[in-house]
Amino acid sequence: MPERERSKIAALGTALILTLTTTAACGGGGDETAGGKVALTLGYYAEVGGPADGLMRKLVDQFTKANPGIEVKIESADYDQFYKRLRTQLAGGQAPDVWLSDGVLVQEFSGRNSLRDLTAYASDINPADYYGIDIIKKGDPRGRLFGFPQGAQSTALFYNKAIFAKAGVEPPTADWTYDDLLAAAKKLTQDTNGDGKTDIYGFRAYSPSFVESWWPMVKAFGGDVLADDGRIAIDSPQSRDALTWMNRAMHEEKVAPDPVTTEALGKSQILFPSGIVAMQFGIYARIQTAAQGKIDMGVVPLPKGPNGQRGDLANINSWVVNRASSEPKAAAAWKWIKFFAGEGPQAAWMSTGEAIPINKKVAQTPAFLNPGTPPTDRKPFTDALADADDIGLSPVWSEYTAAITKQVTSALSKQTGIEDALKTAQTDAQAVVDRFKPAG
Repeated sequence: MPERERSKIAALGTALILTLTTTAACGGGGDETAGGKVALTLGYYAEVGGPADGLMRKLVDQFTKANPGIEVKIESADYDQFYKRLRTQLAGGQAPDVWLSDGVLVQEFSGRNSLRDLTAYASDINPADYYGIDIIKKGDPRGRLFGFPQGAQSTALFYNKAIFAKAGVEPPTADWTYDDLLAAAKKLTQDTNGDGKTDIYGFRAYSPSFVESWWPMVKAFGGDVLADDGRIAIDSPQSRDALTWMNRAMHEEKVAPDPVTTEALGKSQILFPSGIVAMQFGIYARIQTAAQGKIDMGVVPLPKGPNGQRGDLANINSWVVNRASSEPKAAAAWKWIKFFAGEGPQAAWMSTGEAIPINKKVAQTPAFLNPGTPPTDRKPFTDALADADDIGLSPVWSEYTAAITKQVTSALSKQTGIEDALKTAQTDAQAVVDRFKPAG
């Protein structure tokens, strides 16, 4: 998910072998162990010893007990280490048979001919029962399914109930526009100790996690970042309007910290949990971070842009299957994927709080939508998923978004004019897209 700058939402620990013996190499070895079982290597990222890591291991144990003909070897590490190792393994033909991919990287792997097309496998499930399948397929030019949803992230407007109440400001609603957001932010911005410095900002406009900052704003104002035909589309009047709104909030009205101030205050993701900002755009996983700050928070849909658009975006982390793995391994991998998507595992995974359940039956239960902990109404996240666009999926997503982010950040820091920054972003990002040549 973007911002592993980005905050590494759900990282998952060092390797542990859950099976008695495994002799198969990752992706490239024999199909069976000495006991005649299919040897499946499963890779994922997670915080070492964290709740998600522990639960994943329990689910693997349940899976192997329910499928005695399959033996699973786990390969796991934190996010950065996992992907550094994975890319080396892919180059050497030693990658896991099935692994958890950040949703924005599925097209990187499929574009380099590393993934098995799961379209035929998925014929035995009803796509309408799960969130995210349509978004994953949209990322492929031919509409193929190269991953299956593991967890979903959509974005909502988080607000601090205590700060609103103390300032006497009415909480946000689903009818808010960007004018409403700015008006409320002005009332919420405060110098609480009279030293002439702002202690509470009304809104966090800038974040290196662009899915929680300028990207949904560009969409809400009617612009785009990557067009449906795969061309970069960031340089537009609508993008200029969105960035102009952000600069007004940060540099003129001073109701939101600018990029330099954001870093000085301790980086973007601690501002809301610390009570430094009253509102922020946040993906679902930010609930975990805010809960650590004991924030009594609420969430509502993103505000509406000039033409009523919200700019909803979603990232769908996915299970993917190694193209080099044999058919018996691929079939075993699909069994794991279907198992993880089932109601029981999904209800258990929901307890980690790291993502929206992709099984719609689980996501529509009171246990998810109306839990006893803030925010007590989580329906805005599932509503956003229904309308969300993907975040410009591409085999060179990391590279082209980096090119755009560099220029947008420069504009939001007032180092470069908005018009010049967008023109350069368009040129640089398009060059990245044009250089990519699909494998095979």
